[in-house]
Amino acid sequence: MKTAILYASKTGTTEKCAKNLAEKLTEVTLFDLRKELPDIKSYDTIIIGGSIRMGMLHKTVKKYIAQNLELLKTKRTAYFICCATVGDLTAIKTQNFDKELLNSAICFESFGGEMEIANLKGLDKFIAKMVTKNGTKGKPSILDNNIKEFAKKILG
Repeated sequence: MKTAILYASKTGTTEKCAKNLAEKLTEVTLFDLRKELPDIKSYDTIIIGGSIRMGMLHKTVKKYIAQNLELLKTKRTAYFICCATVGDLTAIKTQNFDKELLNSAICFESFGGEMEIANLKGLDKFIAKMVTKNGTKGKPSILDNNIKEFAKKILG
């Protein structure tokens, strides 16, 4: 079964998670949507991942999904997000993903996130400094167990 993992990453966390996931699957091709917009017709399973900033999915991922919506509805799909805050994903799902796509998806998961202030710029850097200064429940991290469980669901 041919699988495509499509992603867009602002600071590299989503790319890191996509590569981690790819290592756990077979017959996988990775596509960075910021560099190429692949034709997914020949793939059996499509996994799409993107970063979340201020509750919004990476615009490149959101645009790709919108442009390929009808084709995605005919495919075996799964979705993941990367964000520094992990909690109830309902609002993120509702604001960023087609309801029909999610209802037919194998799974939807958050892989957590990182807050590497050195990799951030502008407003993102300012907000990250404020959040860490005001004391969070610990530094955000990638949730490796979520990636492993996601891979198990894909492999069936």
